Amino acid sequence: MKIKLIYLEITAFLILLVVGCSNNQDVGNFIDTDSYENVRKIAWEFIEEKGWNDAAKEGWQSAKVKKMIADNSYEMLDKTYEGKDVLIVSFEDKENVVVGTPLILVDPDLNVVIGYMAGE
Repeated sequence: MKIKLIYLEITAFLILLVVGCSNNQDVGNFIDTDSYENVRKIAWEFIEEKGWNDAAKEGWQSAKVKKMIADNSYEMLDKTYEGKDVLIVSFEDKENVVVGTPLILVDPDLNVVIGYMAGE
């Protein structure tokens, strides 16, 4: 009887652990965009400032945000961010564009553009 109670407690604990850890906002590596509205707007303003918005399908509302570690494959405006967690904002491209819209790197704490990767 005591062994059954121990198994029941362990099973209940494991179920709670699995359910608690699976409640994550990341879906397919992209973060819930509602919580990053300001980041998407800042990235779009940078795109417009550089004149790169011609290839983008829509404005900042369609942007996707994900967390990554910055490395030297990006054109860093501030090299001190290499190796650190950053937010990467991507925009959907229009059909039949030759060069896609660049990915924009944003500091997650300061909400400033810190780099980009040219579109392919």
